[in-house]
Amino acid sequence: MRVQAVRRMVVVAGVMIALGMFVAAPLWAEDLPGKGTWSFGMRSGFTVSDDTGTREIEKVPIHLHIGYTVFKGSKWFLPKGSLEIATEPFATFVTYKTQGSVERHKANFEIGLMLPVMTYHFDLGIPAYPYIEGGLGIMYHDFQGYDLGGGFNFAEMAGGGVTYFLDTNLTVNLGYRFQHASNASLYDENRGFNTHTFMAGFSYLLPAQ
Repeated sequence: MRVQAVRRMVVVAGVMIALGMFVAAPLWAEDLPGKGTWSFGMRSGFTVSDDTGTREIEKVPIHLHIGYTVFKGSKWFLPKGSLEIATEPFATFVTYKTQGSVERHKANFEIGLMLPVMTYHFDLGIPAYPYIEGGLGIMYHDFQGYDLGGGFNFAEMAGGGVTYFLDTNLTVNLGYRFQHASNASLYDENRGFNTHTFMAGFSYLLPAQ
């Protein structure tokens, strides 16, 4: 069996396990965290580029997540929910890249920091809390041969998903993120790079003081 096929099977199995955690959890939801709550967690998943041929890449991201709940309730034009501002240091490992010579196509890793990541959870009165999120960040990678210029890039991210409480202080989440990375014309080449990421993770909540 091809390595790429095995890799996709592993991803599907991971998603099924994460969904099983949601189904196995008690069918009631804890309340959203209040203002002043800190959260610490980790997220990982699978990333694919939206280009094919000479710029195809698959990656496994690992994000640490440190968040702070700014408010809970309903403010301004926003519906009932909670707003969290977070930072996410991350490392990403390339698992597949376009076939080609080492000199022309090199891609092994990314490291960086997303700051801020803003997440809004909607309180719809159901066991799971859907959310939308967006963020900005900086990164460094070793990609060569992808018309990206140098290794330093900026990132913009938008996505959404769902969070479920396993108990008062522990949550799991599933989500999707779209990310655009480019160097803002710091280098002569600045074609940019778009990716799609499917992520699962958990967070531990510290009670608000």
